Amino acid sequence: MFTSIPSGSAFRSHGGGAAAECEGVGEGDDPATLDVVEEQQPIRSTRWIFIEGVAVVVPLPIDFDAYEPEGPSLAEVTRTFSVYCADTFYSGNFKGFIEVAATDAMLDPRTQLTNLYNGLQLEELAVYENKVVGEWGGLVVRSPAWLAINGSAWRTQRSNPQYYRGWTLYLITVPTALDFEVVFVPDPDRPSTPFSGVVPCVGADDDFPRVENSEFPSRPNALADFAEPGSNQDCEWTPPGPGEVTITARQTFAVSFWASGAVEPQPDYVWESPPVSFRVGELVAVNVND
Repeated sequence: MFTSIPSGSAFRSHGGGAAAECEGVGEGDDPATLDVVEEQQPIRSTRWIFIEGVAVVVPLPIDFDAYEPEGPSLAEVTRTFSVYCADTFYSGNFKGFIEVAATDAMLDPRTQLTNLYNGLQLEELAVYENKVVGEWGGLVVRSPAWLAINGSAWRTQRSNPQYYRGWTLYLITVPTALDFEVVFVPDPDRPSTPFSGVVPCVGADDDFPRVENSEFPSRPNALADFAEPGSNQDCEWTPPGPGEVTITARQTFAVSFWASGAVEPQPDYVWESPPVSFRVGELVAVNVND
């Protein structure tokens, strides 16, 4: 029950204003228990009772793995309330229904956005460590490094639900893009071309299947053993010489504010991994014999 109503709310202005009078029957004069209508004692009151009636938006179970940010906008949604006069909701005090906008000052769920953002815990993002790092202790000059993240992070994620004045609220985040910030500092004793830039990887229109408990996107079998320095294709970077490279993954999410089936898009959110540094060295000799 709420007794403090904001001045801009439709509840406060219903019937002509906060002090508007209505006519009903008093406590103890329930028409359902009186034999003769004339026994009712009409009263005038400035008190109004609002009880939510038929829900316009019905929350349904959400398949978050297949979630698409679709639904009516908050601006299109209303909630229905039964209106009663005086202190009781006897049938004799019923005054009709009102449709109240979802964004009404009394109901507006957007006031809870900050709490939802504060409670959103996205899965930690990590740069995938190429197999060559384990074999040679670092990346190899002119050998393409595949840029990827932990596969479990590339998925739709959501906040814990929040319940507010009849609403069930979520923030839902859908991954839409992935790129990598790459900064290479050459070994001063063996100079080569420095590199500092962003390597694109996955865009909103790309179709990369997500693999559980593996890197995302998966390393292609056709990735060359050697290539020209720099980025020669998406998700790939080739070291130009010995030195050290620092890689940071950046994952972009499309964010939706979900309120009992109504959807309101929010600004995209960029989630970064901790930067990871790798030594880059040269292979002096390679044994190609079986």
